[in-house]
Amino acid sequence: MADIDVTMTVDTVKLSAGDSVADCCTLSDNNGDPSGSEDFDIQGDTGQTVQFSIVAADGTTPVSFKEFRYEGGDSGVFDPMPSADEWTGTIAGVKGQQETYYIDFYVPSIQTDFYTLDPRVDVKGP
Repeated sequence: MADIDVTMTVDTVKLSAGDSVADCCTLSDNNGDPSGSEDFDIQGDTGQTVQFSIVAADGTTPVSFKEFRYEGGDSGVFDPMPSADEWTGTIAGVKGQQETYYIDFYVPSIQTDFYTLDPRVDVKGP
């Protein structure tokens, strides 16, 4: 079991109506830290494990993770880099490090191109 379970929920009805990605996505974690915009912060300690998953709000529309990209490079605070719809990794950054990243995801029933959300990870210790 991961120390921090993060779920990205996509409201595909709002997304298909043309609402912004930030208004259609909610990121929440098991620490009770939900947010509905791109300024969501995952806060964790170096060495903690994080599990990331993506789901549709209606529970039936297919959504899938395409890519997890760090702003400014190929390395960041996770080891290994996220690479699947359900991913588990370790916070490898140092205390005080912040990393903005991009979550690219598909909703094939709406469009063939991908959508992007850009939250942030804060390493709070040790």
